[in-house]
Amino acid sequence: MTHSRRSSVVHKILQDSAAGPETEVEEARETFQEARVRSREAIMLDVRLEDGCIESFPYTWLSRVRYKPGDKLVLRFGRDEVNIEGRNLCRLRDIITEHRARFVQEGTETEQGLKPEDAAHVERIVITEAGEDV
Repeated sequence: MTHSRRSSVVHKILQDSAAGPETEVEEARETFQEARVRSREAIMLDVRLEDGCIESFPYTWLSRVRYKPGDKLVLRFGRDEVNIEGRNLCRLRDIITEHRARFVQEGTETEQGLKPEDAAHVERIVITEAGEDV
């Protein structure tokens, strides 16, 4: 390995480790995050609710994804169901069906107002567990 090649590897490692709290805050503001194509990071989908609760669902249990006009997604994990309502959710549907979404997160009205009109925004998530009456 040449000196310049080592330097670029070291530079990349230092850049990756430099992504600190600011990056985490920015990720928290996103509606969803896409995982790398060949990453093992997206084994489960985290569903982050506005109150801070996080439910994780294994992609191996994802049996059905339904997109409804008016920007609604229904995800079926075994007998559990995750209903997602918002705007511009078509891209989210695409990456969920590819098992590449790391998380889906409920947003606030303030966040919605700060996003561009064409950006995805999740207004509400409702999780219905198997055996639970709706």
